[in-house]
Amino acid sequence: MNKKNVLIPFLIAILAAVIYYLVLSLAQNKINSTQTMKTVVVAANDVPEGRVLTKTHLKTAEIPAAFVQKDAYEGTDLSQVENLVTKIFIARGNQIVKPALQSLSAEAGISLKVRPNYRAFILSVDNGVSNLIKPGDKVDVLLTFDALLKSGSKEKMTATILQDIEVLGVGSNLGQGMDAATRAGSQEQAANAAAFSDSSALSLALSPVEAQYLALAREEGEVTLIVRSTGDGNMHPIEISSFSKLFS
Repeated sequence: MNKKNVLIPFLIAILAAVIYYLVLSLAQNKINSTQTMKTVVVAANDVPEGRVLTKTHLKTAEIPAAFVQKDAYEGTDLSQVENLVTKIFIARGNQIVKPALQSLSAEAGISLKVRPNYRAFILSVDNGVSNLIKPGDKVDVLLTFDALLKSGSKEKMTATILQDIEVLGVGSNLGQGMDAATRAGSQEQAANAAAFSDSSALSLALSPVEAQYLALAREEGEVTLIVRSTGDGNMHPIEISSFSKLFS
């Protein structure tokens, strides 16, 4: 028998065996990757565009590694996603991916931090004051004004008109949800703006009625902010101050 005729079928058999082995290996790898589970962060409910994420919007789920989306948030730590803002609508159960979120910043808009039935009141203050106040602080608002006495004369008085008011933002710094790079950029931008101005803007969370009183107070006299102690949410009755009471 011709040796060539024997060798060709033998080589064909070896090639077929190699191809068969490669196909089986690829199939096995696919099965293994499907069986390997990973924990990812998903939407616990439908999340609209422009929503600040909280724990109520988030949960974790275990899914096959082969189905983990690119740039998905992996692990059980929900804090890596909390306080970020959705750029698009995210349906319930969908994986949370980095391109769908943005940092909470001035570009995202301060309206995202305003609670329902409240307003963000923008108040100009000295730069020295704004450097000491941070988003999340609570302040009281004082008004110093000229009071008209029964005698017809005027006397300077100071009254506390608002208490336990939340600071939403200081300039472009809205606080939570900013990574280190974004925070550094925001601080640099705020510093550059401050170099050409003696004042900065504080954003205060007020009810509509409180906003009216603060607007009126700003026109009537000098407004001063004092920072409250952390955890002190009590409302205190405070007597109006005047020099006549101080020296009486």
